[in-house]
Amino acid sequence: MQDTLPLQVDPLGSQKNASEIGNSFWSSSFVHGSDNHDYLVVSHVLTNLAVVPYANSVYRASVLDITDPSRYARFEFFSNISTAFPSNGDFNVTLPDYGFSTTGPGGNITKLRTWSQVPGAEFDLQFDLSAPVIFNGGLGAFNIGSTTVHEWGMPAGNTAGWLAVNGSKVVVDTEQSLTWYDRQWGGAPQNWTWFEVHIDSGNPELADIPLSVWVWGDEESGIGGFASIREAGMVQSVIPVTSLEPSNRTYTSKETGVVYSLDWVLNLADGTEFCISSVRADQELYALGGIFPTYEGYITVRGTYRGIRDVEGYGLVEISPLTG
Repeated sequence: MQDTLPLQVDPLGSQKNASEIGNSFWSSSFVHGSDNHDYLVVSHVLTNLAVVPYANSVYRASVLDITDPSRYARFEFFSNISTAFPSNGDFNVTLPDYGFSTTGPGGNITKLRTWSQVPGAEFDLQFDLSAPVIFNGGLGAFNIGSTTVHEWGMPAGNTAGWLAVNGSKVVVDTEQSLTWYDRQWGGAPQNWTWFEVHIDSGNPELADIPLSVWVWGDEESGIGGFASIREAGMVQSVIPVTSLEPSNRTYTSKETGVVYSLDWVLNLADGTEFCISSVRADQELYALGGIFPTYEGYITVRGTYRGIRDVEGYGLVEISPLTG
């Protein structure tokens, strides 16, 4: 875990306990199924929230058939979760129809499971914290306005399990699947756009280089953005975002009225330029009544990475809009 860096977070320690303010446990699983289709499964639980007076937490998930994007399922529910670290202190959120927890035997907290029995979005995925970590901001903490965000990500964990598609169980091909696990606590800006990017060009120079890109802008937090990049040899780079330009292609949510951009041109200070597109317009998660919306969309990426042209990739965009 890069013991020589003066890290601001302890990744494995945060799987046992951390700040009790705004705990976020999030995963995006890019899986190849036994039906020869590719899928994106997003799973997320947030505890210690103050969004509605009748609940302190939210859990949500979505399942997108990447091969056939017309097939899509989602849910978002509020709940009351007393703690994400019960009994022995290991991360464990278990609800009647959803769960997210560490599962390793004998106190091994490097193995996780997330599952859903919500009709239409059933899945059961297990993954390991088996890839080198990205420390957001270089050391795992960064300031946005008066807020300190603590965040680390594990971008390519070994993944197994299944998901249900039209009532049939589709088994995950572990050799062609991966999970990005994101752990965050301590706060966030009022609104943001975040990109998870996996460079997938077939170029050996770019093998397995993931990027975590934050962009935000509001009166309280100001305007800013940066990319955290884990390079070969576990080198951590932090590169300023110089611009993020949306296109005219948008999606207006019927549930919330929020207008989401669907294409962007992202430029970094090192000369990187990515053209990014959401493959399906409607990938918004929201609770009943359109409360607490977030866009979690599968994206394709193409462009130039540090002077290397014709780079291609994939990933996810998360948009947290300003709402009343």
